[in-house]
Amino acid sequence: MTATASLQERAQTAVLDATAGAARAPVVRRTRAPRVLMTTEGTYPFAVGGVSSWCHVVVGGLPEFTWRILPIHAGGRRPVQLFELAPHVALAGRIEVWSEQMPPRRWNSGRRRGARPGLPAELARTLIGWRRDDALLLDALAWCRAHPDMLRPTFRSIDAWDRFVAELERVVAERHPDIAPPPELDAVDAATLYQQLYWVARTAAVRTPPADVLHVTAAGWAAIPALVDRHVAGTPLLLTEHGVYVREAYLAAARGGASAGERFLSTRLARGLSLATYAAADVIAPVTEANAAWEVGLGVDPRKVCVIHNGIPAPRAFISSPGRRKVVSIGRIDPLKDVQTMLRVAAEVGRRMTDVQFEYWGAPTAGQEAYAAACERLRVRLGLDGRFRFMGQTSTPDEVLREADVVLLTSISEGMPMAVLEAMAQGRAVVATGVGGVPDVLHGCGIIASSGDVEALASGVVMLLGDREFAGRMGRRAFDRVCGEYTQALCLDRYRALIGQLLDEASEARR
Repeated sequence: MTATASLQERAQTAVLDATAGAARAPVVRRTRAPRVLMTTEGTYPFAVGGVSSWCHVVVGGLPEFTWRILPIHAGGRRPVQLFELAPHVALAGRIEVWSEQMPPRRWNSGRRRGARPGLPAELARTLIGWRRDDALLLDALAWCRAHPDMLRPTFRSIDAWDRFVAELERVVAERHPDIAPPPELDAVDAATLYQQLYWVARTAAVRTPPADVLHVTAAGWAAIPALVDRHVAGTPLLLTEHGVYVREAYLAAARGGASAGERFLSTRLARGLSLATYAAADVIAPVTEANAAWEVGLGVDPRKVCVIHNGIPAPRAFISSPGRRKVVSIGRIDPLKDVQTMLRVAAEVGRRMTDVQFEYWGAPTAGQEAYAAACERLRVRLGLDGRFRFMGQTSTPDEVLREADVVLLTSISEGMPMAVLEAMAQGRAVVATGVGGVPDVLHGCGIIASSGDVEALASGVVMLLGDREFAGRMGRRAFDRVCGEYTQALCLDRYRALIGQLLDEASEARR
């Protein structure tokens, strides 16, 4: 058995022991609090939502570790911190990407000593090409960390651009029996990718604080600094996937108005980053078995995978619904939540049942203001004034959910949605789309329909509103399931055991 396999299997054993309440194995004595670096992407602590809430629970609930948070966020405006960090948690700076500024303003005709003109081509080959070369990718990213002052000279070099274009042509010429031929790319596609690869290089170049464990919260941009640390220092890497990064990239490409070239490059980049992260991770802890199936399907060794479900605070006593025909949803206003389908469900419910009120609690995701405006226009067009209201952000989701008779979720992609768990903890019947881990958690205690199926979703809402006894039974089952399987304490115990095992294995390996 290899050392890596031993680490993975022993980590899983530690998590299972924590789940079962077994006595813990002896751990290596530590002279200081272990340091964990958590990297985030577009979430904690600058945005609200399920992933941010999960981050806050994990770092706040494990004070035996010293946590440093390194958030990656879109450029354009200074982010506002929305969470108060505990004393053992601190920001380790922030990384701004996706700025509109184009790096190579002026080209260099010659080579500058110390530059790496092959870098853009290497990144294109390893992140966009179908065939993987993890060794080359990690070497390139590590070079960026070691030579941050050489990135601009490198990307401004005509030689680097020429090599990049030649490599991109080779990538487009690749043929593989399992994939469709790549589309033709134009100069705009090439320039856009060149800029994106510059941001990849810049992200890799950011120096990170010393850490004993790396905790990556998405297998995309958030993984880039951790990939360098894992490669250079051998720091154990733990990946938690809430939504499968590459799957969500496919969904985004399918629903948008992007060109074929843009769709190809965005999904290939997501695939390249995800596969590199999967390969480097010591343990992958998806929040649901559905994510685990995707990861294994993408080539992950099943022995690396250790599912840890999300958890919420232990619920209070079961309280019956108020019987006011109120349907509540909590979530970001985002295409992945498919708010437009929810609006159509509200319209269909209104045709079948009177006096039903819908409330949507949540703000638009940063960058999705146009989508939010489109949702508001659809609300007006469907004649939902007075029946469907966008309520804005809430700081008291439990109170909002207690006022509901039914909780509705229409997402096209989820991991283990906190909103569903929170609704179950309040004893509320849930109607939801069967995406991600939703079928696992709602089986037998909620109504599940296919994504985009307005008729089925509306029928579920009408059934529960029209039969309070049945809705009450569903809510009671949901409440009991959360109490037994999805508590915050259980989630924290599992992460405590997993991180502890990674630390112990790393300490033993250094002896």
